[in-house]
Amino acid sequence: MAEKICIHTITDLIEDDVLAGGVHLFDSIDSTNDWALGEIASNRVLPFLCMAEYQRGGRGRRGKRWLSPPGANICMSLAWQFELPLSEIGVLPLAQGVAIIRALEAIGIHKAWLKWPNDVLVDNRKIAGVLVETKNFYGSCKLVIGIGLNYCMPEEVSPGADFHWTDVTRSIDGAPPRGELAAILLREVVAMCRRYQEQSTGILDDIRDEAEVLNGRRVRLRLGSGQECAGTALGIAPTGELRVLVDGQERKFSSAEVSLSGLEEDAAC
Repeated sequence: MAEKICIHTITDLIEDDVLAGGVHLFDSIDSTNDWALGEIASNRVLPFLCMAEYQRGGRGRRGKRWLSPPGANICMSLAWQFELPLSEIGVLPLAQGVAIIRALEAIGIHKAWLKWPNDVLVDNRKIAGVLVETKNFYGSCKLVIGIGLNYCMPEEVSPGADFHWTDVTRSIDGAPPRGELAAILLREVVAMCRRYQEQSTGILDDIRDEAEVLNGRRVRLRLGSGQECAGTALGIAPTGELRVLVDGQERKFSSAEVSLSGLEEDAAC
């Protein structure tokens, strides 16, 4: 178990006025995203940050469980308000995946890459994930950006999911303390929120190198029906869908409808 994160470690390394709604750190919580969504509904001032040493019900995209032993990783949820319509938020999970990559680069991990739409991998092993969630807050684009970053996972942990994992301490010698890394990560996430507000879907021009790393590669998609479909990745649409050439025709796949289940393998549609 890594040393516990201290609120002052976070607040001392970020601008004083960034988190008007405060930093809220829990020893144990069901879900940082759920807590943050509830606080938005209760009109807490935005933005604010929720972190937890342990999540009893942490989850990823499409209801998958995110397993994080107590004190081993970084579990954070940033509540933010965008002056944008929800229709322009589709690229945000990708953008925040890039923010994670840039935080890892800042500490010397230079081989992380983004697996559409929201997973960050190192050596084809998952090190982090993003879950962006919102509710109908009367027309306002208030949402929660949930991030789980593996810092120091016990060797015996089995995530019980269809992926292999790695963590920061396995990816670099002399990793910074967990609290310091959380502050570095938060700075990148906040900076990406600000850029996203300014550029919206145009942010793809700034993150294309990281977001479109799959371009030209054969990908395998798992559809909601359970079927699989293979094709060649063409890039990201301005609304966040993955563009794929399937049987000579371009198709767009939403992250709500499919999962990227593999690379460079064929499957029948």
